[in-house]
Amino acid sequence: MIKNTFSTLALLSAVLLLNGCTSSIHMVNTDGFDQAIPAGVDYKYVEASTKQHVFLGFAANTNYVDDARQSLIAQCDGELTAVSTQYSTDHSFLSWYNKILMKGVCIQ
Repeated sequence: MIKNTFSTLALLSAVLLLNGCTSSIHMVNTDGFDQAIPAGVDYKYVEASTKQHVFLGFAANTNYVDDARQSLIAQCDGELTAVSTQYSTDHSFLSWYNKILMKGVCIQ
């Protein structure tokens, strides 16, 4: 009886670990909303996202935040304002992805 219960719990744990995929948002930061966009000024929304793959605690790309920032700046010829940054993680079996999503308004 105890052996069957232990086997069932071990099997249930293995199934949950193999199929356990989750996502979570850790932080959202906003900055640059202190000025209003004047009427008649041309502007556009810009967006950049990058991610870092981590397997068994070892990370491959450690510059993914800087890469997102540089990509966002490269899309704007004028003044970049109202920038929001979202940091999230997607978990999978023995690995996860750290993701950065940056959005902003480019005033030209």
